[in-house]
Amino acid sequence: MSVAGTAATVSAADIPLTTEEKSLLARGFHITARGDSAERIFCRREVAVGSHIASDEVCGTVRQLKERTQQTQEDLRAGYASSSTPSAAARHVPRAQSGTDRELCSRGAPEAAIASCTRIIQDPRTREAERAIALRNRGWLLQAAGDLDRAIDDYSAALKLGGAPGVNARTYVNRGSAYASKGDEVRARADYDEAVTLDSTLSSAYLNRAALSAKGSQYDSALKDLDVAVRLSPKEATAYIERGIIYLRRAAWDRAIAEFSTAISVDPQSATAWRQRGVAYRLAGDAAKASADAEQAIRLDPQMAEAHQDLALVKQASGDPVRAAAEFAKAKELSAHDAKMLLARGDAYFASGARDQAIAAYGDALAIDAGLEAAHINRGVAYMGRRDWDRAVADFTAAITVNPNSQLAYLDRGQSLEATGDRRGALADFDQVIRLEPGSIEALDHRAFLRHASGDFEGAAADYGRVIALVPDDARARRGRGYAELAAKHYDAAISDLTDAIKLNPQDALAYRFRSQAYAGRHDGLRAAKDDETWQTLSKQRP
Repeated sequence: MSVAGTAATVSAADIPLTTEEKSLLARGFHITARGDSAERIFCRREVAVGSHIASDEVCGTVRQLKERTQQTQEDLRAGYASSSTPSAAARHVPRAQSGTDRELCSRGAPEAAIASCTRIIQDPRTREAERAIALRNRGWLLQAAGDLDRAIDDYSAALKLGGAPGVNARTYVNRGSAYASKGDEVRARADYDEAVTLDSTLSSAYLNRAALSAKGSQYDSALKDLDVAVRLSPKEATAYIERGIIYLRRAAWDRAIAEFSTAISVDPQSATAWRQRGVAYRLAGDAAKASADAEQAIRLDPQMAEAHQDLALVKQASGDPVRAAAEFAKAKELSAHDAKMLLARGDAYFASGARDQAIAAYGDALAIDAGLEAAHINRGVAYMGRRDWDRAVADFTAAITVNPNSQLAYLDRGQSLEATGDRRGALADFDQVIRLEPGSIEALDHRAFLRHASGDFEGAAADYGRVIALVPDDARARRGRGYAELAAKHYDAAISDLTDAIKLNPQDALAYRFRSQAYAGRHDGLRAAKDDETWQTLSKQRP
C-alpha cells in the first residue's frame, strides 16, 4: 500500500562545503540564497579593469565561476600577451601586463598605479571600455597628487570614449572638482550640472554644486542643492554641516546649531560638526556650550588648529587669559605652515570683531600661499571695514588674478571702487559679476544705483526691475525704480512703484518724499503736500 505524500527537498544548506567551495569563500566570495537549489550560488564585487568608479557583482555556481575564469584567462592571453614580433608602430609602446597592471591601476601605490594605468592606456590592444576605466583611474590619482591639468585631460578623454550614465556622472563630478580646484568655477558648475542630468540621485554632484554656490554667496541655490543631498543621503553628515555653515553666515544661530546637532547625531565622531556647533554657540552667546563643543572637537582631533583657536576665543571672552593664551599658542603651533588653517584663524578673528588680527592672519596665510583666493578676498573685506579702499582694491585684484571668474572679488572690488568715486571702474566690475551670475541681486542693486547717479535712468529702472522679478517684496528696489522713473519724468510709473514701496514699508520716509515730487510733477498739489508732510514727520523720528 502506497502512501501519497510530499517529496523531501534537499537545499544547498544541507550539503557540506566542498574543497572548491571553501576556496571560493577564502577568495572573498559569499554564499547568496537564490531560491531552493542543490547548488550554492557564490557572489563577490569585482572591480572592472581597476576602476575606482565602476564595479560589478560576479555570481555563479562553482562550475560557472570556473568556466568564467578560464574564459577570462583566454581573453587576457589574446588581448595582452606580448607578441614575439611586434610591428614597427607598436614596438616602443608599453605593454599592459594583464592582471598585474589591472590590479595596480586599481589598488596600487600612487606612483605604481599611475604607471600601470599608463601602460593600459597606451597599449594599442586595450579595449575602449578598459582604456576609459584606466583613464578615469589615472585622472583620479593625478588629481589627488595635485596635477589638475593632466587629471582634467584624462577625465575628458574617458568621457569621449563613452560609458554608462552613472559612471560618466561620477567622472563629471571628478572633473568638476578639478576645475573648481583650479578656480574655473564656470566649467566646474557646467560639469556638476551635467552630472545631475545624467544621474539625478548622485548626492556628491549636489554637494559640490552647493559648495560653488555658497562660495559665490548664492545661499538660496546652495540650500536647494543641500536639501536634495540630504534626501538622497540622510545618513551623511556633510550636507548638514554645509547647511549649518550657510546659516552661520546668515547669522541664523539657532538654525545652524540644529543642523550641526543633526550632523553629530549622524556621525558623533565628526570633529568638524562639533567644532562648527561650538562656533555657533559662541556667536549666540552661550560660552559654556561653545567651550564644551570646542573641547570635544579637540578630543576627536587634537591636531585641529581651528578648534584650539575657537576655544581660545571663548576663554578670552570668559575671562580666562591663561587658558586662552595656551590655546592660541597651540593653534599657532599647529597652523604655522598651513595656509588654510591660517585662513581659518583670520576668519575666526574677523567674526569676533578683531579686524587687525584677522588682517595679520590672512597675511600669514598669503605668505605661505600667495594664490589663496579666499585669503585675498577676506583680507580685502577687512580693509573695507577700515575704509582702506586702496588696499582692499589691491587684494580683490590679486584674487581676480588667481581666479578670473571670482564673482565675490569683482563684487567687492566694485563696491570699493564705488567708495573711491571711480564709477566707471565700479560699473565694469558689476557688469562682470552679472555676466557670471545674472541673478546677483547685490550686483544689480549697485549697478542700478550707479546708473542712476550717472544719469542712465532707464538702465537703473531696468536693473531694479530685474531685482523685483527675483524678489517681488523688495521695498528698496521698488523705491529705487520709482525714483529712477521720477528722474525720467515718468510720473505715473513712479507713483505706482513708490506706492508699492510704501505698502511694503510704511516707515520709508524717502518713498513719501519721492512720491510727493511725482505728484507735484503731475500738478497734484494736495497729494504732494500730504506726502511731503509725512516725509518730514518720519524724518524727524529717525535716530
